[in-house]
Amino acid sequence: MKDLSITQEYMLCAMNEKGKISGFDTNKLVCMVASGLLELQMADCIQLEKKKVMVTNSLPENKAYLHPLYDFINQGRPVKVEKIIEEYNYSFSDKKLKDFMGAVGDSLADIGLVSITESNGIFGRKKSYVLSGDAIHYVIDMIRAELMEDQEITEDIACLVVLLERSRIIKTYFSAFEQKEIRHKLKQIVNSEAGKLVKYMIDYIDNIIAMMTALTVMYTN
Repeated sequence: MKDLSITQEYMLCAMNEKGKISGFDTNKLVCMVASGLLELQMADCIQLEKKKVMVTNSLPENKAYLHPLYDFINQGRPVKVEKIIEEYNYSFSDKKLKDFMGAVGDSLADIGLVSITESNGIFGRKKSYVLSGDAIHYVIDMIRAELMEDQEITEDIACLVVLLERSRIIKTYFSAFEQKEIRHKLKQIVNSEAGKLVKYMIDYIDNIIAMMTALTVMYTN
């Protein structure tokens, strides 16, 4: 199977049986945006700071599905992370988020991992991306192989697991025992010399979720 990126893998895991991520599940949506930011960082396209993001290089052709997010950040000056979260999760029709998820979903359809269905919605036609075959099992088996067996842990998988845990998706695919073992393995990685980038990414994910929580309180009061 074609190698997938952290954003593609996260979306496969986050979607429900109808091929959607619920608009009411802000943790899943914020982690979807976080996965795109992390992938852009790993590709050296942006520089992440705790409160700001700045474009540093052009977007590679093989990551065209990240264009909606990349283009929003590419403003010639640093963009506040808070602004990204607001635009992608709290706008009236969530157009930017839908464009981003649509681009990622279309990229998955292009390689046959999802099938596209369309329906009428309040804001026009809506796309859903229904999982095809054993796509999700491929991702979960890959995580299980790296984190439950004696294999080298890649940064992508470590960050993906953190996203799945922070969005509360991990319990859907792993037993309580497996979750405990995975957390133990991640702790070992983070405390190692080779795990500095993973620790930075984990801290960044937690920072984004903390901002999201604060914004949720603001928008619901």
